[in-house]
Amino acid sequence: MSASVDSNKAGCAPKMPVFAPISVAFLLFNGFQPIDMTGPWQAFCTANEELGRPFYRLETLGWTATALSADGGLCVHVGTVIGDVALPVDMLIVPGGPGVHQLNQQAGTSAWLREMDRSTQRTCSVCTGAFVLAAAGLLDGRRVTTHWRSAQQLRLSYPQLRVNDELIYCESGKYWTTAGVTAGIDLALALIERDCGADVALRVARRLVVYLRRDGDQRQFSQMLRLQDRAAAPFRELISQLEGSLEQDWPVDRMAERCGMSRRSFQRKFTESFGMSPVAALSSLRLEHAQLLTRAGSLSRKAIAREVGLQELPPQEAS
Repeated sequence: MSASVDSNKAGCAPKMPVFAPISVAFLLFNGFQPIDMTGPWQAFCTANEELGRPFYRLETLGWTATALSADGGLCVHVGTVIGDVALPVDMLIVPGGPGVHQLNQQAGTSAWLREMDRSTQRTCSVCTGAFVLAAAGLLDGRRVTTHWRSAQQLRLSYPQLRVNDELIYCESGKYWTTAGVTAGIDLALALIERDCGADVALRVARRLVVYLRRDGDQRQFSQMLRLQDRAAAPFRELISQLEGSLEQDWPVDRMAERCGMSRRSFQRKFTESFGMSPVAALSSLRLEHAQLLTRAGSLSRKAIAREVGLQELPPQEAS
C-alpha cells in the first residue's frame, strides 16, 4: 500500500527495532471516538497473531485512570496514567472525537505531547486527533488530512498547516494523519506493511474482512456515495442497481425504464439532480470501481474491464 508522502520523507522513514516489540501507545481522553482507537488496535493485534509473536506492544495512556467514549456509553480503563509513562514510546496515536477540543484546553497537554514527540519514531492522529497534534505545533508547515467534515475548521484554526481533505491518510516525515473512522484501519495496515511487508498486511486485511485496502491518495468518500447523497426516488434505487451490476449493459433507455420515465424526461431530471448525464455517471462509477480493483492487484486488466462493463481499461487505469 502506498501512502501520500511528502517530499521530505526521504531519509525520514522510521527504523523500528526488529529485536524488540514496537511500542504503540494510544492517548485516550473523555470524548474520544471508539473506532479511532479500536480499529487500529485490532489491526496491530491481528498482525501479532499472523506473525506468531508480539511484534507490537499496545498500551493506552491518559490523564485519568478511565476514559469515556464520545457517546458516554463506553468506559475504557487506561493502562498507564500520564506521568507514569516509560519512555521511549515508538509510536504515539491520538484518536479523534468531540473531546479533542477540551483536551487541547487542558493545561499541560501540548507540552506533554512535545516531550513525547522527541522520542517517538512515529506520531499519528486519527480523524480530529489532528487538532491535538496541531495545537502542540507538531504539524506546522506539513501536509495533513482529517475527516472531511472537520477539514475547514482545521484550516481556519491552524493556517500554517497544508490541509488536504480528500486523502484517506497522509504521511509527512514521521507524522501520519488520517481521515478518521475506518481510515484508522487503513493507517494501521499501511504501517504494518511498512514494518512487516505487504504479505502480512494483506493477511491482516483478510482477517479483518476489509473489502479492499485503500491507499493514502484515495478519496475519503467515493463517487457512489456522492451520487447516493444526491439521489432521491426514483434515482436512488437506480444508482444501487448500477453499482451492483456494472458488468451489464446499461443504455439510457433501460435506465429510464427502471425509473418509469420517458428517455427525454429521465435525462433532463437525472442531469438536474446529479449535475452530470446518466452516461457520465455510469462511466464515473465504472472507472472508480476499476481503480479499486486495480489497486487490489488480484485481477488482470482484462478481468477488471469485464468486471466493470468496459471494453478495455483506459491507459491511466492500467498502472
